[in-house]
Amino acid sequence: MADIGLTQEEIDAMLGGGGADDAGDSGGGPPSGLDTRALADLERELLGSIADVMNAMTGFDYRVSNVEYATLAASEIHDLLGDDIIFKSGITVDKQALTHYYVYDAAFARSIAAALTGGDDDPEAELNEMQESALIEVVSQANGSYMTMISGQLKLSTNAEAIARGDIDGLSGDVVDGHLISTITLENSAGSAVMIRHVVSGELAGMFMKKLNGEEEARQQPAPAAAAPPPAAAPMQQQMPQPQSSIPNAGTTEYQPAQFSQITEHRTSADISNLDILLDVPLQVTVELGKTQLPIRTILEYSQGSLISLDKLAGEPIDLLVNGKYFAKGEVVVIDENFGVRITSILSPADRLAQLS
Repeated sequence: MADIGLTQEEIDAMLGGGGADDAGDSGGGPPSGLDTRALADLERELLGSIADVMNAMTGFDYRVSNVEYATLAASEIHDLLGDDIIFKSGITVDKQALTHYYVYDAAFARSIAAALTGGDDDPEAELNEMQESALIEVVSQANGSYMTMISGQLKLSTNAEAIARGDIDGLSGDVVDGHLISTITLENSAGSAVMIRHVVSGELAGMFMKKLNGEEEARQQPAPAAAAPPPAAAPMQQQMPQPQSSIPNAGTTEYQPAQFSQITEHRTSADISNLDILLDVPLQVTVELGKTQLPIRTILEYSQGSLISLDKLAGEPIDLLVNGKYFAKGEVVVIDENFGVRITSILSPADRLAQLS
């Protein structure tokens, strides 16, 4: 894969330096005149989750070492990405239907598939159906994190279609001059580096930049001056003029301040009995023997008779949860041929309330 990294000045010149002559040429590219540095920072955050998702599913130890982005011309697609494995996702951002692509180095994609399915890590082998499905799951998890961050950080409504295997011809047909390509470089503890690329349309990049620049302008606006407090009202007897009656020959009306009786709290037995309604609300009680976290590769290798080691020692008290909240510890007993739990320790009321905060 060729290196297409550009300097920030070159990117700004291409995206923002069109001038008046280019004002009427949309071309599918991002709007001109916007600060693309903000987009670069956003892409680093959005793409940074790819390594975390992949490590959690495969047991790898990659970390993000660098993220770059550049414009992408349709004529560059085959030379740049022709040998890679491509995944496509249709997305809707603020009711606008768009498409973006994740592009994985072929050898790296095969190593991910082998880690997930337990197959041979052959960089030249074709992906089988199980390996392709495993890769799609990895990309889907990363894409879900990407869409969540778009929604949370930019306050844009988003919806994503299922990830599907793409191809170079389909990518070439969708990409027009003005698309952006982000290149994320991952390194592991051994110093090995790989690259994943993310191709987005100019419209999507333009939406991101408009949102980011709009928020920056809002932050730079001076806060409105606080309104001066109204002048203190004079005493009622001096300030309020005598009303004029619409009734002929009517006399002057006298005003008296309202008098209110003191209100005291009085709780009836009916109010107290209403609390009894809560006593019949059903709660889910769960007994947790233990738990563990395993990569997909290990789970796929399980068969009848396989053993799973949990995070609790033999004889250690089990956890009792009420509606998913830790409530007590206990030991397993048998009650009339059914399993049961004898509570050995329980949270204090103060500790239970602290869990809810």
